[in-house]
Amino acid sequence: MQHRIRTAAVALALGLSSLAASASTADKLAAAQAAAIDLSQAIDTAQTQHGLKVVEAEIDMKKKQPVYEFKGINAQNHETQLKFSALDASKMLETKDEGAAKKKYTDRLATAKIGINEAIATALKHTAGKAVEVDLDDHLGVLSYDVKIIDANSKLVEVRVNAVDGTIKQ
Repeated sequence: MQHRIRTAAVALALGLSSLAASASTADKLAAAQAAAIDLSQAIDTAQTQHGLKVVEAEIDMKKKQPVYEFKGINAQNHETQLKFSALDASKMLETKDEGAAKKKYTDRLATAKIGINEAIATALKHTAGKAVEVDLDDHLGVLSYDVKIIDANSKLVEVRVNAVDGTIKQ
């Protein structure tokens, strides 16, 4: 009996996590469709107008409004989080200085040979759709951009782009 209860609990937990993941995908899709600018344009804004070297970016729905969220390193070498409206990039919602940049972020930015927007463009050539999230990460010693794309079937697909040579990693 306990085995059946445990099995049912595990199945319920897996089902709920799957439901949460699909709700997040639906939110990202809704946000991307409602946005006035795409992820690459938003990253350009964060970089040029706010001086942020972006290491993570995503779009999401907040209070039924599409919002871009960024993490990166500012000109003072501080880790910074920015949030601004995806309807009007000049509408800053939040800026948070988290202090001195983590070494892992500064090292990753120094090692990357291709830019974050180049990685998004490469990923979109591989998988057509709308880019909704990107982050610069280290995977077993290989620096790469993980680009999440909502494809034509409304499924969230992750494309890994090598940050040094721009190749796609499966």
